[in-house]
Amino acid sequence: MKDLYKKELNYYLNNPIGYIVIILFVVFANFLFVKDLFLVGSASMKPFFSIMPWLFLVFIPALAMRIFAEEKRLNTIEILLTLPISETKIVLAKFLALLTLVLIALFLTFSLPISLYYLTKVHFLEIEIGYLGVFLMAGAFLAITVYFSNLTKNQIVAFLTSVLVIFFLIVLSTDFFATITPKFIQDFLIYYSPVYHLQNFIRGVLDLRSIFYFISLTGLFLILTIIDLKKRK
Repeated sequence: MKDLYKKELNYYLNNPIGYIVIILFVVFANFLFVKDLFLVGSASMKPFFSIMPWLFLVFIPALAMRIFAEEKRLNTIEILLTLPISETKIVLAKFLALLTLVLIALFLTFSLPISLYYLTKVHFLEIEIGYLGVFLMAGAFLAITVYFSNLTKNQIVAFLTSVLVIFFLIVLSTDFFATITPKFIQDFLIYYSPVYHLQNFIRGVLDLRSIFYFISLTGLFLILTIIDLKKRK
């Protein structure tokens, strides 16, 4: 598992595509922060965290779409499955490699709260909790993309299906569903939106229900990926 993790991580670190995706994410994140800081006049990280679901909507599938689809396209998936390593370890190794890249990308944005510290008083504990929520959400989005990447050999198909599913989960908390569904259905659906649970972290609240939601969503799609891989044997 350790060797596969290093292999996947090195692929991205030795490939310009990995750097391009991460750099684009950091550039857009910094731009949005500066926009709110100077144009809107919001000296807070809350708008930054609130926009993360929409950035991750594109960033995460773009980063992870190849993780299994490429193996299938090159017909190396069968070789991978014959290695003396379980399907669970294969999925976890690939997932953790992607999660490491997301952690690197988020770390590169940490200059934003540091800059904010010199401009105004900020509560770093609240910011750290916000970053934790964003990280947990990223893990859930990665697991979704890993699952759909495992279902196809076409990276574009993996990207688009992942974007559609993540987009659907995001808009569950928007006014769109409120206009077309009764309130009691909206109250039920909103709980399944990552944006709804991210708001707790943005407010600096460690809600166990929100932590459980993100971990459960991540675990569900990783388990589904493992089950599908086992069927190929």
